[in-house]
Amino acid sequence: MIDTKERIARSNIYSIFGKLMNRLIDNNDDGEVLLKKAGLSSFIEEYENRLCPYWYNRGYQNRNDQYNPEYACMAICEKIESDETALLRFLNTILESIHQIDEQQYEKLTNYLNVIGYELLETVEEDDYYETINYSLIPASGGAQQRNADVTYLRSMLVTHHSDLVILYDEAISNFGSGQYVSCIENCRSLFESFFKKLDTVNNDYIKGLLNATGETIIENGAQLTSIKKIYTYWITNKKGANRFRLFQTMYSVMSGLGTHHEDVASKEDALLLLRYVEDCLLWCFRKGINC
Repeated sequence: MIDTKERIARSNIYSIFGKLMNRLIDNNDDGEVLLKKAGLSSFIEEYENRLCPYWYNRGYQNRNDQYNPEYACMAICEKIESDETALLRFLNTILESIHQIDEQQYEKLTNYLNVIGYELLETVEEDDYYETINYSLIPASGGAQQRNADVTYLRSMLVTHHSDLVILYDEAISNFGSGQYVSCIENCRSLFESFFKKLDTVNNDYIKGLLNATGETIIENGAQLTSIKKIYTYWITNKKGANRFRLFQTMYSVMSGLGTHHEDVASKEDALLLLRYVEDCLLWCFRKGINC
């Protein structure tokens, strides 16, 4: 079984926090202090060997080969993640002593936090001589839990009814998280096109699949219009018709332009917009009983 989108995002987030945690541990007691500050003293004994960088023999300091705060952080977070308050307290305890995150790590972290509905806040304190950056982690909005429920439902429907498309969805998430925004958009386009092609059982044409999904019919001079050009020409002339089809097709065109054809530089915001758009399109279909 392939990990879910949320699981992938969380694993990457916990890994990054583990690396940040490593920066805070200089001595054997530092990991213990951090866990106690976060109210997680019950984990000290279990992960002591992963959080102590040294062992001593007759007064000589030796490097502990089992030292791995990244692993410890990930394991602890996985055990407490069902308790959002405890998880946020632990991660924010780490952030309390972090005042600089490198650009690449920061981008990756914020990308994956977006996926699961969290936000990294950044504030700057200034005095006459120094500038200090402080970070804190919060839920992005009250709708974060609903969004997570929606995408969990979406992925379960893909697994059940379109298992061949799951890899495209997971690749879109992975590419977004790693900052590969063009690749993310290309994955979204492929997922969108492949999904709607299945709705045209005769020619495997995504355009006809879109029309089948929306149930919209445009008749001109006694004939049904099924080409993009004719449908848009009809709309320009008559200022009505095929509203859902035009929305779907326009966004597909955007994905083609920013992704496959590289007509413009795709930004993080572009990729997130189109990822969310494709998710919502497929959710719309599944909730209406289309293609499932």
